[in-house]
Amino acid sequence: MSEADVQRLLAEKKIRTAVPDPETAQAEIDVARRHIASAETIMANDSTLAFTALYDAMRKGIAAHMRSRGYRVTRGAGAHAKTGEYALAALDHLDIGSHLDEFDALRDLRNQSEYEALHLDVEEVREALEHVRAIVEAIASDL
Repeated sequence: MSEADVQRLLAEKKIRTAVPDPETAQAEIDVARRHIASAETIMANDSTLAFTALYDAMRKGIAAHMRSRGYRVTRGAGAHAKTGEYALAALDHLDIGSHLDEFDALRDLRNQSEYEALHLDVEEVREALEHVRAIVEAIASDL
């Protein structure tokens, strides 16, 4: 995907323009990194909560990139899905496509754990950790 895809998301009103805010974007990256560290600490005792922390870290990392570039997800249903669409459109230059390809699968698992009481085991959390860390660190290097 490309800048043309970001422009398409704007035209489809999935994202909107905002004032770029690199300082707050960096703060979001810091929060995402703390979520990752917390997930590593608790995964053996509460793997589902650890997974939720990782999912939130991934989402906040992508939101940080959006904020740094002057974009925000529009209000309403599907905000997390829109965040994933932005990631695929705007982060293709970071060589993390295989990790970004997991966004929807991780979002689905998060939703199942949140709304259907799905228990996620430690191995699933470790796999998510690999993807989330790669995404957040690539975004951090691009801010």
